[in-house]
Amino acid sequence: MFETVFSVRAAQIHRLAPLLREREEFLTYLQRRGTGRGCLRIYASRLNQIVRFLKLKKIRRVRPSEIKNAARRWANYRGKYRHVSAGPWSEPSFVWLAQRWLRFHGKLVSPCRKVAFADELKEYAKFMESERGLSPSTVKSRIEQTGNFLRWFSKGRRKRPLSTISLKNVDRYFFAMANRWGKVSLSSCAAVLRAFFIYAERRRWCRTGIALGIKGPPIRQTSSVPGGPKWDEVLRLLRTTNGRTPAVIRAKAILLLLCLYGLRRGEIIRLQFSDFDWRNGVFTVRRSKRGGLQQFPLRREVSASILRYIRSARPVCSCEHVFVSFHPPFGPMHPTSINEIVSSRLKRLKTKARRKGPHSLRHACATELLRRGAPPREIADFLGHRTCQSVGIYAKFDMQSLCRVSDLDLTGTL
Repeated sequence: MFETVFSVRAAQIHRLAPLLREREEFLTYLQRRGTGRGCLRIYASRLNQIVRFLKLKKIRRVRPSEIKNAARRWANYRGKYRHVSAGPWSEPSFVWLAQRWLRFHGKLVSPCRKVAFADELKEYAKFMESERGLSPSTVKSRIEQTGNFLRWFSKGRRKRPLSTISLKNVDRYFFAMANRWGKVSLSSCAAVLRAFFIYAERRRWCRTGIALGIKGPPIRQTSSVPGGPKWDEVLRLLRTTNGRTPAVIRAKAILLLLCLYGLRRGEIIRLQFSDFDWRNGVFTVRRSKRGGLQQFPLRREVSASILRYIRSARPVCSCEHVFVSFHPPFGPMHPTSINEIVSSRLKRLKTKARRKGPHSLRHACATELLRRGAPPREIADFLGHRTCQSVGIYAKFDMQSLCRVSDLDLTGTL
């Protein structure tokens, strides 16, 4: 490993330093993820200082506070190991690399935050996964919202059982959050807490009647519908996203998946090479809301755009995900990157849409399919809904109906 980035003499020095295997394994991992030679040289040298200032004779568990103290000593150090003057980024870069290296080996001690009613929340999470069949992301979101309420309830009090919670406590919580949340957030939280207390009452953890009494603010049927762009604006977005730069080529492939299939950003991020059957012209999506797999016919323009991205724009790396970041170490794209791809282009086109995120394109796709005469049931299956009204619950679908919906030509005069 060291011979590939250093001279023979420098490589020998690095090999004589402590914790050779642990440092070499981490640097090899970074190299396979696409980290360049220059960055590897810097990281290798910095790892030697991390080992030295953490006083590691062998790899062990290290707390973040210990890393910060070592980083402070390194930033103030002026001895023989300091070849470059310390700057404002010396300390934070030391902390960042040390935490990443130790986390790679499973030796970083995560701060342990006490969670109120942790046992009950853990049991409730298992119920949602096994009995309700909810996706991990949905379970995580519901546990987080429920945990926030329970943490608020137990704050400043000695631990009390769930049986002491009353409907007044829930009302006070919503009153406290009213200045921070909008109506939609309050209504969503009410639904989450209502579901939790239904389960809690069934398990006899709390008083009866709490779930029945939880009422969120009234929400108009149209208030939660994203104000997405019109379809002619969507077509203009696709036509104007052309170019030869890697960023534009990747953006075009992502926009086609958002517009023509109504995929969610998380579903695009999770796409892997194994999900594409190029010979039979289909690809598989891992649904976000309730998990499960859903197959789509692969349209010609979408196939051509994705293959162009893979062949000419995608960084060479070992990551199995199709869409990866452009900065090493290469990994799956961050959700905010997809937000930026959509919002920046819609703003540049000066669209009148109230919402300019990726989900607005999903809404535009569904609206256009409905306008073209596709049956609501088939649109619901196409978008991964369980019912025509609700969003977010995945159900199995009829592949023939899916093909009929997908065959509708949405591209117009692209």
